[in-house]
Amino acid sequence: MEVDLIVRSKTAVAGGMTTSPISAERKSIGRHALSAFGGKPKVQEYIHDDMPLAVDVLSVADSPNDGVASYSTIGLFETALNKNEQLGTRVELCGAMPLEVTQWGNVLASASFALMRSKRSVKPGSVLEGYVAEYYLETSVPHLYLTAPFLWNNGHFPELVLDNGTKVNWLQVIPISTDEVEILRTRGESAFEDLLEESDVDVFDLNRTTL
Repeated sequence: MEVDLIVRSKTAVAGGMTTSPISAERKSIGRHALSAFGGKPKVQEYIHDDMPLAVDVLSVADSPNDGVASYSTIGLFETALNKNEQLGTRVELCGAMPLEVTQWGNVLASASFALMRSKRSVKPGSVLEGYVAEYYLETSVPHLYLTAPFLWNNGHFPELVLDNGTKVNWLQVIPISTDEVEILRTRGESAFEDLLEESDVDVFDLNRTTL
């Protein structure tokens, strides 16, 4: 399915609009994410306020379930993140939120801009602090935990290899609390994820009770 990459508008992280063409690589990223999400895509471009940075965010309503939207960045892969480059892969972010959480695309865009600027390497178990709280001030889960995607295709979100040989892998973002960040740092990634599962944490609730 060809992805429509036309929808472009100002957002809370944008300083304006752009008419820059969509690269073949970005189209491939969009098609790959859509193959995991299914449904009808919408793609919006986000532009950094002060720096020449832009990222597209693809969203699909009612995926993976009714009342939920799936999201994927398109364009973070263009930045070589330190150790990720050494590991031979570029990165995109993905996630899902209820349809009423309308600024989740902004959250992903802001997190992407931070990675583009810092070139910090990320992997399952990494935390991006404060990006949920930028748009949802009263949230109990202000930070983003990165993990292997598990919401789509029975937990299988395959690697994409672009025509130029570049490998791209996705990391799913999950909102977590400050206390949970400390649990993660104390117990480690595997034990933390086991605890989330055992506690039946609702990863779609930005005001949930935290661990």
